[in-house]
Amino acid sequence: MSDYRSRRGERRRKRRIDDMSRGHFPGRQRAEREISIEIDEDDQETRRSVFSPRWFKRLGPKERYLVFATFIAMIITASWISYDRHAAETEVTADRFNETQVSLGKSLYIANCAFCHGDNLEGKPGWDGRYPTGRRPALPLDGETAITRLSDQDLMDVTKYGGQPFSPADYENDMPGFEMQLSDADIWAIVAFIKSRWSDDAIERQREAQEKLNQ
Repeated sequence: MSDYRSRRGERRRKRRIDDMSRGHFPGRQRAEREISIEIDEDDQETRRSVFSPRWFKRLGPKERYLVFATFIAMIITASWISYDRHAAETEVTADRFNETQVSLGKSLYIANCAFCHGDNLEGKPGWDGRYPTGRRPALPLDGETAITRLSDQDLMDVTKYGGQPFSPADYENDMPGFEMQLSDADIWAIVAFIKSRWSDDAIERQREAQEKLNQ
């Protein structure tokens, strides 16, 4: 019996030696398969982490819904702001109730008009003095003076071309024109901002003045 086991063991050793001589190592194929499986699992985990972050997977149904709702709301808000901005930049009228246009007009007014007409549209001191030949200080634009005699189109034209084309030949008007600096839509935005600061009474006076001119 011992001779049989000895011969059997000898045959096994011989087969292993032959396999090794041919490049076949016991257990190697299994190890390679295990390594391949581990790599595949890591790769899948990486892909899952890219498309589904771990913090998101830990959220419950309500929290996930809130994340999606917030993301969609951000997209809608950004799109709406972009649309409003584009509309304000292409507007050809002054709408004192259009918040986007008024906001644009305010920034343009501060940059281009406030130095002369004041941060609060109050004008410069002495604007109401007697200046028969011109050179009058900048008048108020707050709607409490004769500015309400001008229509929206008048305000737009004076801002665009300056005051001189609309003044008598012997009168020197210091109001500059902004035709080269501002687009028509920018000027309409400034007019919208100015009128947004007017009282309802000032708006009514402007309307009545235009009705009289059109009679």
